[in-house]
Amino acid sequence: MKKTVLIACSVALALHAEVFELGQVEVVSKLVGGSQKSDTNVVVVDSEQMQKNQVKRLSEVAYMTPGVYVDKKGPRAEQNFYVRGFDARRVPLFIDGIPVYNPYDGNSDFGRFTTFDLSRIDISKGSSSVLYGANTMGGAINLISKKPTKEFESSIGYGVELGKSSKTIGNNIDYSIGTRQELFYVQAGLSFMEDNGQQLSSDFVKDAKGNEDGNRREKSVQRDRKVHIKAGFTPNQTDEYAITYVNQKGEKEQPPYAGKYPKDKIADRFWDWPMWDKESVYWLSHTEFGKLYLNTKAFYDTYKNDLNSYKDKIYTKKTFGSHYKDYSYGFGLELGGDIADNNTLKFATSYKFDEHKEHDDGEPVQTYQDKTYTFGLENTYRFSDMTRLILGISYDTRDAIKAQEYGKPLSGGKNRLFDFEVGKRHSFNYQAAIKHSFNGMDELSLSYAKKTYFPSMKERYSERFGRNTPNPFLKPEIANHYELGYARSFGDTLRLEGSIFYSKVKDAIGNVMLKNKTRQAQNVDKAEYKGFELGATYFATDSLEIGGNYSYISAKYKNKNEKIYDLPKHKAFAYIDFKILPKFSVYASEEFVSSRYSGSYEDTKLNGFGLTHVKFIYKPTENLSIDAGVSNLFDKNYEYREGFPEEGRVFFSNIKYKF
Repeated sequence: MKKTVLIACSVALALHAEVFELGQVEVVSKLVGGSQKSDTNVVVVDSEQMQKNQVKRLSEVAYMTPGVYVDKKGPRAEQNFYVRGFDARRVPLFIDGIPVYNPYDGNSDFGRFTTFDLSRIDISKGSSSVLYGANTMGGAINLISKKPTKEFESSIGYGVELGKSSKTIGNNIDYSIGTRQELFYVQAGLSFMEDNGQQLSSDFVKDAKGNEDGNRREKSVQRDRKVHIKAGFTPNQTDEYAITYVNQKGEKEQPPYAGKYPKDKIADRFWDWPMWDKESVYWLSHTEFGKLYLNTKAFYDTYKNDLNSYKDKIYTKKTFGSHYKDYSYGFGLELGGDIADNNTLKFATSYKFDEHKEHDDGEPVQTYQDKTYTFGLENTYRFSDMTRLILGISYDTRDAIKAQEYGKPLSGGKNRLFDFEVGKRHSFNYQAAIKHSFNGMDELSLSYAKKTYFPSMKERYSERFGRNTPNPFLKPEIANHYELGYARSFGDTLRLEGSIFYSKVKDAIGNVMLKNKTRQAQNVDKAEYKGFELGATYFATDSLEIGGNYSYISAKYKNKNEKIYDLPKHKAFAYIDFKILPKFSVYASEEFVSSRYSGSYEDTKLNGFGLTHVKFIYKPTENLSIDAGVSNLFDKNYEYREGFPEEGRVFFSNIKYKF
């Protein structure tokens, strides 16, 4: 009975729409009752969890997710996260299985990706499927969109938030409409999100440089708009063909450094990004031929970014402007089927072309181009209904086609446009996992994976404002992942899960000081990441749910006595969801993050912190939901990156209506 209630609630909160199955890459286990939950190495965050935890930007999912750690690029106003210690370059971003990370540096500012049009987020840790393609050394993140289920469905939502300063008001609005007919479906949505300023905690102390005086954070405005359109053709019960268009337009200001080191060069950096625009169109299909199936994909993606730098905190005298104009295109196919009653084989191949163009004001345009090829094979052998073995291998090639720079060549001379030498790099990856259930209500998983990462264009070629000497021939990084996981459900009342992991990285990219007093990226580092994660969900009654998770990680270099920054050893999340009345409930959550080191003018140990959030939810009808609450209830003053304080107490309210 409890499971039925939970599934019905999830469907209602998802506003009719179901998971867009063409966008799935990995299939996670299902518990009794058919509700999808996480495998031990794949975290599934559905739309219900996103709504309850105020996850309106992708970056915010890290707060509640085991093994996922917030990564705030303070000096760049970027919001990303680490997955078991691996950053966003090594855990690339996909939308419906299509790669959307930026060609130049391999990053994606997760703060620019809003979640209103998503059905769920899959975060694969460590041994992610070889079907994703190249560069998933630390895992993969897949944003799966929605698909309509009814002849007509529509929803509209509005949210507002405000700190103690009236100048910190933020708004968001989203609208979606869709139809599902016998032979086709159409889904469209749009959203707008605006933060007019970050509210600082009352405990914030004025910084040493005088860049920040408190209350409303200086230069902290960000705006994001998104349009999402999908059309699909379903000629029969098994086949599906869909095309999707996504247009994102963003702009963000960069809050200045507000820390305790006035001599830090970052203290005199005054930047903003008036344009962060991304546009994608992609095709996905699924066709069955008896026991075989064929999936195809094709995509074209563009990215435009402008950066302005100013002389001082008045932001009137511009010192330089930097302009990016990138595009990617590619295609792929996956062929699979049962080669025996207990044996499934999948073959996947893909091609991706990346071009990055950049120039500063007054400079000629510099062009960088890469091609990436990948071939993968995945086999699932079922010894019985309770035991299965999953094997995967892949071969990847990164072919650098062109790389230009404006400045002084390595051979010397005056500033000019010149070409770097380029070449190919290859990698071979393999992995294995065995999964066993003792009673149909649990799963034991043991896995190993050898994964690689091709260095980005930025790591190979960037001079980093004259501080670095480029290294076009960086080798791939290599990671070996080991994991043991176990999850069990005790009826419909309790679910427990846990995992132990160890990752060893060699040929990691580190900076080496050269005789010319510049640094160069070289494959000199070795690192290891080890830890464990625990999680529990308890359905005490039909009206009360309690849950949480805990993560521990130890990260260190094996070849040098330097710290790995921004990773707390301890991280925890807990929540209580209590339906006080049939139409009224309260949801409260607590985050805990231990101390960690931040790279600044000096290595700085940041204090740990705990944050409390409370939300009250009222559903007068099945079609209408109203909530109000407060985040950071006790107005804690805290940082993820030294010199960049986070938001204090903020009040919020949301209303959502479905037609």
